[in-house]
Amino acid sequence: MTFEQCHIFMTKTYFHDIIVTMKKLFCSLILITAATFLFADRPLIRDIQARAGSGTKVKITWQLPKKPEPALYNLLIYRTTEQITSYNQLEGLEPIAAIAPDSSSYTDTLGDLRDYYYTIISETTAGPYDVVLLSFNSTITGVHLTAKKQSDVPAEKTDYETVYPDGTLRKTPLPYLDIIEGAGAEPLISDKTASNVTKLTGGNKKASISSPLTPYIFEEDLVSPESGDAYLLFEILKTSFVTRNYKEAIDKLNQLIGTNISEETRNRASFYLGESQYFNKNYEDAVRSFVRIQSVYPTLASKWLEASLDRL
Repeated sequence: MTFEQCHIFMTKTYFHDIIVTMKKLFCSLILITAATFLFADRPLIRDIQARAGSGTKVKITWQLPKKPEPALYNLLIYRTTEQITSYNQLEGLEPIAAIAPDSSSYTDTLGDLRDYYYTIISETTAGPYDVVLLSFNSTITGVHLTAKKQSDVPAEKTDYETVYPDGTLRKTPLPYLDIIEGAGAEPLISDKTASNVTKLTGGNKKASISSPLTPYIFEEDLVSPESGDAYLLFEILKTSFVTRNYKEAIDKLNQLIGTNISEETRNRASFYLGESQYFNKNYEDAVRSFVRIQSVYPTLASKWLEASLDRL
């Protein structure tokens, strides 16, 4: 095949793909238009939308049929972890709510960060109208909770002073943690900077280098949670932190902190980030991490801050 023939073939293929795509879009528009016309007077709600609000709330909205036949009696709202495309998928499930037929919105409360789908079935005087159409009465995409807004003043939190006990077994515990031997390092920041940060801990004199600290894990992270962002943090601790792969732990913790997680989990992850930087001898970074989290864990963070400053 010559170059010209190859070019002609590729051009034809390109335009063929464009035509096929346009045909699919055109067919989809025809189907949506036909469905709208076909179900105009049927007891089927349409334009369902689910949006996460603040905290644990999700708001579902929709449009009611104008003159449904037969008349609406109830609206049954279902919440699932999979997309619903057929009424058969709802068999055996209990609706989370049955609301008045003139309602056009509902606020749901979630307790985790999983994706959820919503379907609304119209219950008429003749029974449930067992038709499910995506984007009409069933959501196309899942919705999940958003992160809580951080308050200006951090809430008081009791520090847990329990260090992971050597050799103690728990239900799905983190692996055994050895005492990490520390090593001195050349100063990474100026004496002036170190002196300014030392004032944050209340110290007026430079203390002698203390013994290396042992890894600290909060009580709530010793046992694997079932799901949610706390589970993601537990996996990082299990696979990287307690295996002393601190460079990997730093990367994973930075990624987790930058995602949509709860403030409580982000605070603990930030503290583990400081620990990982300390054990990886990134003492300047560790100082910054512990300074940022000091207002949340004042006693605990000050201890680690002083230990990090000792090694600068």
